[in-house]
Amino acid sequence: MMSTAALLAGGAIVMQHSTQEVHAATNNWVEVQYTSCLRQGPGTQYGVSRYLQPGETYKYFETRQAGGYTWYRVSTTDWVASAGVVDRTGTSSASTDNNSSQSSSTSSQGVVQINYASNLRLGAGLNYGVSRGLAAGDTYKYYETRQADGYTWYRVSPSEWVASAGASVYTGGATNNNSNNSNNNSVPDNSLNTSQGVVTISSTGNLRQGAGTSYGISRTLNAGETYQYYETCQAEGYTWYRVSPSEWVASAIASVGTSGGSSTGGNSGSGSASLPNSAKVSAVINLAQQQLGKPYVWGGKGPDVFDCSGLMYYVYLNATGINIGGWTVPQESSGTQVSLNALQPGDILFWGPQGATYHDALYIGNNQYIAAPEPGDVVKIQTMSQGFMPSFAVRVL
Repeated sequence: MMSTAALLAGGAIVMQHSTQEVHAATNNWVEVQYTSCLRQGPGTQYGVSRYLQPGETYKYFETRQAGGYTWYRVSTTDWVASAGVVDRTGTSSASTDNNSSQSSSTSSQGVVQINYASNLRLGAGLNYGVSRGLAAGDTYKYYETRQADGYTWYRVSPSEWVASAGASVYTGGATNNNSNNSNNNSVPDNSLNTSQGVVTISSTGNLRQGAGTSYGISRTLNAGETYQYYETCQAEGYTWYRVSPSEWVASAIASVGTSGGSSTGGNSGSGSASLPNSAKVSAVINLAQQQLGKPYVWGGKGPDVFDCSGLMYYVYLNATGINIGGWTVPQESSGTQVSLNALQPGDILFWGPQGATYHDALYIGNNQYIAAPEPGDVVKIQTMSQGFMPSFAVRVL
C-alpha cells in the first residue's frame, strides 16, 4: 500500500529523504519495466529529458537515494528512478547503448533543407515527441547542432529539432516552397521575439497549441475579444502571438491594439482577472478532457504523459495561468478547502491526510472526476465510490 501510495503521489515525497551519493561500477545496468521519465538529476524536481520505454536496457554509472527511490545515472546528466526500472546487474549485458547520453551542443547557425518528409521533434533524439511533420523542399534556419542517435540534429526553434536523416545543410540556389515563408525569401524567420502587448480578435478563429496551423486547436476565439500577448513568432506568412504558456493566435484574425481597456476575452493561460471564474472552470475542465487517453507516467506533467498531480498542474497552468504547484502537497494549499458534500466542478479532490496526500483528481460534476490513475493506465473519467472516496477537496477558482 505504501509503495502504491508513493507512486501515485507524483513526487509528493521528494523532500522526505536526504540525498546520498553511492558510486557503482560501470558494468551495472537496469531494465525499464514501465514508461519512465529520464530526468536531469536524481529527483522529481528535475526537468524531464525524455521518456524510456518498457524493455529498454541501460548501463548506469552511479546511484543515489532520493525521494524514497534509488536513482540510476545512465548518462552524464540523466537519471531514472527505481519506480520504473529493475536493476539487472549480474544477469546479462545491457543491450541498449545509452542513447540518452548525447554530445554537447554546438553553437552553430545556418540553413537546412528538408530532403525527405521528416518529423520535427521536441528534443535532439528519436525518443522525443513529434511536434509536427516537415515537407520535402522546406528550408529552415537553425541555431544549434547536436549529435544523437547517429545523426546530426538541427535546432530550428527554441525547442524543436530535425535530424540529418531527412535534412541537409542548405547552401542556397533554390527557391523555397516552405509554407512557413512569410517574406517570400529562401528561408523563413522561425525564431521567437520577446514582446508584450495586447491583440484584438478581428474575426472568429482558432487558438492553437503552437505558432503554426499544423499545431492542434485549443479553442475558438470570438471577434471583439482582447488578449495580452508575451511573445511573437513569424510563421506561415503571419505574426503569431503567444497569449498563454502554450497557446498562440495568428495575425490573420488578430491585430495589435492598446492596453487601455479591459480584456473582454481574458487570456486562458495568463490568469487574467477579467475572465469570470465560471469561464476559467470551463477552460480547466475542457483542457483536462483533451488529455483523456494519454498514458500515466510517474512524474509526468504533460503535454503527452501525466501522473495525477502533473495533470492538475498542467490543466490549471495552461487553462488559467495559475501555478498550483507540481505535486499533491503544495496543491493542497492552492485554494480553499471545501466539504465533499459541497463539491463544484473544477474542485481538486485529494486522497490521504493533509500534508501527506498521495493522489488527486479534477472534479467535473455528477460524482465524476478526471484523473491519471496509476502506471499502465491512462487519463480517464472515473466515478466516486465508497471503496475509494477522496479525503477532502480544494477549490482553486
